[in-house]
Amino acid sequence: MGGIVLELQKEALDENISIESLLRKAYLVAKKLKLKDLEEWINQEQNGYENHLPEYRNVRGEIKAWNPYNGWIPMILSADIADEVSCIPLGLSISAISDSYNSSDGSVCLTVNAALTEFFNNSTDFMPTKYAFFVSKSEMYRIMSTVRNKILDWALLLEENEILGENMTFTEKEREIASSTQVINNYTNNFYADVKDIGIQQGNDE
Repeated sequence: MGGIVLELQKEALDENISIESLLRKAYLVAKKLKLKDLEEWINQEQNGYENHLPEYRNVRGEIKAWNPYNGWIPMILSADIADEVSCIPLGLSISAISDSYNSSDGSVCLTVNAALTEFFNNSTDFMPTKYAFFVSKSEMYRIMSTVRNKILDWALLLEENEILGENMTFTEKEREIASSTQVINNYTNNFYADVKDIGIQQGNDE
């Protein structure tokens, strides 16, 4: 048998395997190898991020305001503010991202948090209203694709270090190699970068 690591590689290459299913198998491997950083990263992908998001979780889009007569309309913002809110962190769970991607035609509508809503309402002459962040479906796909690619790269790295997990079981030697090899044990270190403290969540366009 090829081992669970080779299975993980195969499933990472198969777009028909859901990203949620792929993450569950990756979590099983990380748990068996006792790789805490990988476990934490996978948990956050599955359940959503509260803070310290990976750099690939920054998404580009456009803030719009709700006009009761015309629906969602683009906001006229100063250049510095427009630049600040055009790229924001997306902490949703990977399943929520997948659902949004599959259920939307062209763009995904996400609601902004109360603090940002208050800021916009205090900064415009328009009557208080609600705001939303519109992001292209391609940005959602990019996040899912990035997660898939990182799992694939990690599984290839395990194979390069002769860590295969035959019969879904890792030997003591395999676990020792995984924990003592810095590039494996600290694999998630290069995922993260500073992100803006702007909160958004799933929303709708009605």
